Amino acid sequence: MPHLRQLLCAALTTGLILSSGTAEARFGKRSSDDGDSKSDKVHDATPVGQSGGGSDGGSGGSYNSGSNDSNTRSDIDTALSVLSFLVDVAHVASEVHEATYYPPPAPPPPVTVQQEVVEQRQPQETRSRNLLLFRTGVEGQALGGGAAVALNLGLEGLHWGVGGAMTSLELPTDDGTAGTDKLELYAVHLTYALLTSDKGRLRAEAGVAGARAPDVSLVGPSIALSFEKCLFGAMDLEGRAQLVPVPYMQLDAQAGLGLHMGILTLRGGWRWMLLNDRGLAGGDANQDVLSGPYVGLGLNI
Repeated sequence: MPHLRQLLCAALTTGLILSSGTAEARFGKRSSDDGDSKSDKVHDATPVGQSGGGSDGGSGGSYNSGSNDSNTRSDIDTALSVLSFLVDVAHVASEVHEATYYPPPAPPPPVTVQQEVVEQRQPQETRSRNLLLFRTGVEGQALGGGAAVALNLGLEGLHWGVGGAMTSLELPTDDGTAGTDKLELYAVHLTYALLTSDKGRLRAEAGVAGARAPDVSLVGPSIALSFEKCLFGAMDLEGRAQLVPVPYMQLDAQAGLGLHMGILTLRGGWRWMLLNDRGLAGGDANQDVLSGPYVGLGLNI
């Protein structure tokens, strides 16, 4: 699977190179003309467990370019580590799948004429297999000072499938004013299972993604890689990484565990997102880096 890893890393590197320079404000939000407090400010959502610095009432605070660059590089390194981890797990899964030895079935015992007549008289038992899997789920995520709700659904066969997802984010304003900013992310993908077995599944995905922000709505091509791998019993390791390279930048990665309880699946893990509008909202490029834990409940039929 080295070629898949090289392709994913190349796509991620290309997207980062093509991304605009210093982000100035909230993703998809038009920069203010006032000059001091709004246009020279970057909003990077604080991860859970850390307090935001430099907020005194209505004052927007000052912008520290060195700290922001360091944090952005750290977030990008985190994304690269997550993507590398997902591809490494998929690579190990493929090697295990290829190295597994399945002994040939034992020859059936000889059947006498009398047994053959009795078997012909008995009705043959039929076993139905569910060749299509319908799945849906809802997830809630905590962000630094904000929250997100994600909905997803999909229909999948042995190899081919289709899936859709929607994420609604509500974040505190980046200019110190009262209220919240709302962002919505959409995606519709055609999926293909590169590896499939009783122990897991690895998918390649491609389709269209969109983003709706306070001052702009954007649509672009989207690619993704997702997998589930059985760890033990009813516990699965799950992961997903998505890239929207143009006309805006979206990097979206998550990893966690899933506990199967019949047709229900309880999920939990961590999700990381980078959004950059490349200046399409008007003015300078605006960027948000968001991360936090998520929990969810899924239904598989």
